[in-house]
Amino acid sequence: MTMPANTSERVVRPRTSLALWFALLGGPAAGLTNVMISYAAVDRACVNDSSIILHVLTLLFLVIAVLAGVTAWRLRQEIGERESTAGGLLARSHFMTTVGLLSAGISFFAMILQWIPIFFLGACHGT
Repeated sequence: MTMPANTSERVVRPRTSLALWFALLGGPAAGLTNVMISYAAVDRACVNDSSIILHVLTLLFLVIAVLAGVTAWRLRQEIGERESTAGGLLARSHFMTTVGLLSAGISFFAMILQWIPIFFLGACHGT
């Protein structure tokens, strides 16, 4: 598979480097932040007898995980296919986008699984 000559130049740019790191860590960071903030928001939701804040928070972090996955997908398409034994900047970037896609997908699925009890049990179940 051939690639444009300027692909390596685009990957080296600071903006692309930040996008690679967001693609790699955005999904897991969104999942972790969702757990931390939602855990703290349960008291407020229980006092107000409304789970809407938990739904809004979960949706927000799901969107962030999806954005991380889309960023990884876009960068992966831009970089192109690489051999698994190849070295260098493009092979490393290809690996980062692959792991980013997988971690964003797993994080998205984990947040969906954490969201299911909010629908069925509500915020104050057991208190």
